[in-house]
Amino acid sequence: MAFSGSFDHSLDGKGRAIIPASFRDALGENFTITINPHRTSIAVYPKEEWDKQLARLARINPLDRQGMQYERYIMSVSFSENNIDAQGRVLIPAKLRQMLGLTRDIVFVGLVDYIEIWDMKRFRENSAFVEENFDSLSDYVYERYPEV
Repeated sequence: MAFSGSFDHSLDGKGRAIIPASFRDALGENFTITINPHRTSIAVYPKEEWDKQLARLARINPLDRQGMQYERYIMSVSFSENNIDAQGRVLIPAKLRQMLGLTRDIVFVGLVDYIEIWDMKRFRENSAFVEENFDSLSDYVYERYPEV
């Protein structure tokens, strides 16, 4: 199942968020919460997708200083073995909430293989940029990633 759609939610006082019902089954158990590749939001990876990320990191040679700096950083901001509680909530690690400036109002966004959690204000700003530049972004994607 692919993740798609966006859902407005809020964090409670303890930093927990209700996972949208349509994402819960596909997310499964033991998922990982980390940063997205551009450090603009939180990324939530199902176990199978996170395992692919770990396989990529495992190919970094321990003598490659730059590669190891990246791996060390990613692993230091990644929290595995998360589960959804009986109320459909998950705790968003405080470290990530602070890094990304998450406020009470958040947005869940499905991105095919994983979920992003954005601060609502930042998501709206990003969406406004995308809407203004949609034609050029669309052209870019269709040129760079033609049909298979």
